[in-house]
Amino acid sequence: MIALHMALPLHAHVCVSLALYTIPEDTYHLSLEGLPEEKELCDLFAALPQLTRLTCRQKPEYRSDFTSLGLALKQTPHVTALHLNHCKLYDVNLLDILKGCSLELCELHLNHNDLKMSDSPLMTRLGTFTNLQ
Repeated sequence: MIALHMALPLHAHVCVSLALYTIPEDTYHLSLEGLPEEKELCDLFAALPQLTRLTCRQKPEYRSDFTSLGLALKQTPHVTALHLNHCKLYDVNLLDILKGCSLELCELHLNHNDLKMSDSPLMTRLGTFTNLQ
């Protein structure tokens, strides 16, 4: 169950539960407020084959398990833009997410997180994205 608010054509904003069938298959930009459970997230991404942009924002009182986001991103090889502002990310969380991204990733927004960028495996993984801006 996923929530959907249509803001622009082919854009979905998710914040509370609704049925997956209400999200158009041709949605290319998804905005999540918090992360659902891993299975629900994987089902959501599998239902959106045209997804190229993902925006996540964390609720102030909640911290998500970003490993599930990385696993779900493996199902969406066309995601080229990630907006992960205000997600309370640490280096290890970002690494978990990037492990699921294809090498086509070219846009990564990380404002207002707890990143130190001092983790060697993270820096190595970031170096693999040759199109990253």
